[in-house]
Amino acid sequence: MVSMTAATMAIQARLFARLREQAGVDSETVHVPERSTVEAVYAALRRAHPALESNLDAVRPAINQEFSDWDAVVGEGDEVAFIPPVSGGANTVPGVPANSRRRL
Repeated sequence: MVSMTAATMAIQARLFARLREQAGVDSETVHVPERSTVEAVYAALRRAHPALESNLDAVRPAINQEFSDWDAVVGEGDEVAFIPPVSGGANTVPGVPANSRRRL
């Protein structure tokens, strides 16, 4: 994790399905620098839990219950969720374009 300095913020990260199993936790507070991206939040989680999926194409991120892109910027207090494909499916949700921000 990033050291706690004046330029960090707390993000609540949630892990679902096999990601939860890989990390051994379903949620965790992650401290990242201000203006960090979703990808930086996941990288911080991977440093704390090296068994987490390393292929970003196999994980779908969401910010505050809306699907997001990996380069979306997070804010203090945001909830960022990481969801793997279910039922062996592709990295998409039926009826939801991969690049859209839709409510979960």
